[in-house]
Amino acid sequence: MQEAECTEEKVSRAMGYVKFSDAAAIDPAVIETLAVLLGLAVPAEETLPLADAVSGQIASVQSLENLDLTDIMPALEFDPRWEL
Repeated sequence: MQEAECTEEKVSRAMGYVKFSDAAAIDPAVIETLAVLLGLAVPAEETLPLADAVSGQIASVQSLENLDLTDIMPALEFDPRWEL
């Protein structure tokens, strides 16, 4: 196995745990629990809309899991200056 393939396999294994498709459904009880843990006062009538919003965010991230990024390298350098 070549070094690049070995490194790619290691990265793939290390990132294998980051799967939003494995996430459980978000219901109002989860929102209530998170609010308590974070010390936030969330009214009961807001837990359902918040659960729907979080579920929507997870669904949008799940769509990214299906992208084929095998030939895409991560950005390792960022220069914030604008060049005109």
